[in-house]
Amino acid sequence: MSVHLLQIATTVLLKDQTATLGDVAKAAGIGRTTLHKRFPTRQDLIVAIAEAALDVIDDALSDTEPGDLEGLITTLIPLGPRVEFLLRFPGLERDERIAARIEAMDAPALESIRRQQETGVLRADLPAWWIGQTLYAGIYSAWESIAAGRLAPLDAPHLVLTTLLKGVAT
Repeated sequence: MSVHLLQIATTVLLKDQTATLGDVAKAAGIGRTTLHKRFPTRQDLIVAIAEAALDVIDDALSDTEPGDLEGLITTLIPLGPRVEFLLRFPGLERDERIAARIEAMDAPALESIRRQQETGVLRADLPAWWIGQTLYAGIYSAWESIAAGRLAPLDAPHLVLTTLLKGVAT
């Protein structure tokens, strides 16, 4: 129940960052009291969502080979809502442990980017963090397009990688 509940809570809070525990309970089909027993405060729920998202992302990234941009992209696209929650939900940066884990989340991507810069696949004249932000923007756009029904999930990694490596110029 808790993983499913956290996924529902993620969706509810991404749609409305002011949603209450009652709103989350209603969307999950459980009573408010049941939710309050598990998460006494809204902040407890938000921290639990962030921790669960970070755990899933850490597990997924640990299976990705360093330097494998396509594998990294393929791994991160299905995790779009979790990544979006971590990057967009206000106040998470005030929790030092979560903020540190979010910052560490970038390490595998930056390592992959640096390796590709060293081999000449990616431009070395751009900062790795900028390429990383561009990569995340592509992943987010892919996830958003999948959710809207404009992009097939299996086509997304290639589209993001091609855009990153070749841009959009003719």
